[in-house]
Amino acid sequence: MRRIASADSDDGGGLDSLLDTMTNVVGILILVLIATQLGVKDAVSRIADSDVVDPQALAAAEEKLRLTQAQKEALLASLQDLQPTDGSGLDVQLEDLRRKIDETRQQVQQTTETANQFAIKLEADRKKADEAKQQLKDMADNKQNKETLQKELNAALEQEAKLKALLDKTPVQKAPPPKIVTLPDPRPAPEGAKPLTFLCANNKIYPIAADNVRETVRKRAEFVVQARKLYGGPDVGVNAERFLKEFTKANRTLRDDYFDVELYARGIYPRLRFTPRTNAGATTKEVASPRSRFRRQLAQIDKTQYYARFIVLPDSYDVYLSVRAAVDEQGLLAGWDPQGAKYQYETSLGGPLLFGPKPKPNPNAKPAPPSKPPNVID
Repeated sequence: MRRIASADSDDGGGLDSLLDTMTNVVGILILVLIATQLGVKDAVSRIADSDVVDPQALAAAEEKLRLTQAQKEALLASLQDLQPTDGSGLDVQLEDLRRKIDETRQQVQQTTETANQFAIKLEADRKKADEAKQQLKDMADNKQNKETLQKELNAALEQEAKLKALLDKTPVQKAPPPKIVTLPDPRPAPEGAKPLTFLCANNKIYPIAADNVRETVRKRAEFVVQARKLYGGPDVGVNAERFLKEFTKANRTLRDDYFDVELYARGIYPRLRFTPRTNAGATTKEVASPRSRFRRQLAQIDKTQYYARFIVLPDSYDVYLSVRAAVDEQGLLAGWDPQGAKYQYETSLGGPLLFGPKPKPNPNAKPAPPSKPPNVID
């Protein structure tokens, strides 16, 4: 009879399957034994019923019966060993096996917990080891930085000692005379006074003779227009591109003592652009020298008819202070106009030359009110 495995235990089910298998094997062996005995008895009966008994066949049959009997006894002994005496012993064995399995599970769980604790401790020790390595590395880096800073400090101390030694050997210099700067007083120029314009660039002074240059260029321009017949009438004027091409061909260079001059067109009006020449202009030393050419030209200015106007670029403030002191010394009124580094002096050519028709006046335009004189001196 097969045992029904308990639903509450997996271990009991395994032992029940084993018992079922053993019972089936024993049953098969019994059936084989019975079949063998029946075959032997049948053979003996056949031999006894025969008229002639072969002694050798009889002996073989008896030997076969004896061996079969021995096999039967061996099988019965094996069956007796396999068949349990009662069900209580098997239950005890099953219970013992369950207990051992539970103990094994507890040991496995304890071992797992112990392994986890060792893993946690190992990880903590690894972190401590990494922190210790980093501390050692930081200490080595700090030591190297300390040595570098110490070398730099020693070099700075040596440099300081050298500078102190040089300072001790250097004679005491007298302080330069103070620069007297007067506060500006912006106001208009005297009535009837004309400006004399100076450009302060490249830390030099460049007198701008715009009127003289304007008159010279105007005459040359009118000559080119007449000679090349470029004037197209009041409704057309002069073609700018053609005029500038012919004018440049006839006048390769335009210059005076201080500037290179360029004639160009802005809309319909011709204009002049003044670029200071690098090998011209008066330096601060020349301005300060009473016998320089610039100071002689400055002394010839009529102070009752003219005033000085200085256009000052950022790189020329020192020379401006020098020339302003010379102008103030001579009693010439002056004013200044600070400009950016890219400033270029430009002015209109004037005259009748136009690159297009002359604009018509607006008949509805109201007369402009008289403008207030600008503050050009200070």
